[in-house]
Amino acid sequence: MRALTHFSLPLKGLKDGIHHYQFRIENDFFQKFEKSIVKQGSFEIEIELYKKSNHIEVDFVIEGRMRTECDRCLADINLPVLGDHKLIIKYTVDEINFEEEVWSITYDTHELNLDKAIYEFINLSVPLIKKYDCDLEDPVPCNFKAKDVLDYVEESDDEDDDEENPFAKALKNIDLN
Repeated sequence: MRALTHFSLPLKGLKDGIHHYQFRIENDFFQKFEKSIVKQGSFEIEIELYKKSNHIEVDFVIEGRMRTECDRCLADINLPVLGDHKLIIKYTVDEINFEEEVWSITYDTHELNLDKAIYEFINLSVPLIKKYDCDLEDPVPCNFKAKDVLDYVEESDDEDDDEENPFAKALKNIDLN
């Protein structure tokens, strides 16, 4: 994968202290990564880089929405995604390493490419269950017909379980006193 130079921060000549950066991520960013969880989305990334003499701390605040299918009703939704992540970069004289939780760079590194970190942190920020409270949106994206069907299936499963399941019958007969 070729580095996305748009997400590179200059290090050579950067003074010690706190520096702020903002990036906007759109659909074309995710097309550069073959196995991305996010296919369509729009994100604002706020970066606070704190450069010290022996290491760099980079804080990422991610806020945006991704286009996906709701796990509750199967409708297409714009799922809100929020994340707050930290990256530590230490200076070394040996070798450069961008594969671990703590990156290593040499003192003569001219720029820091954050495309991989941004990609990973966005993917880590995606909720495991893709649903949210969408009742306040107009129009409401949820497919209530699908929700009604799921409610009906759940109700019928509960009724059938009690009548036909011998384990449920045995548990009802247990006296806990």
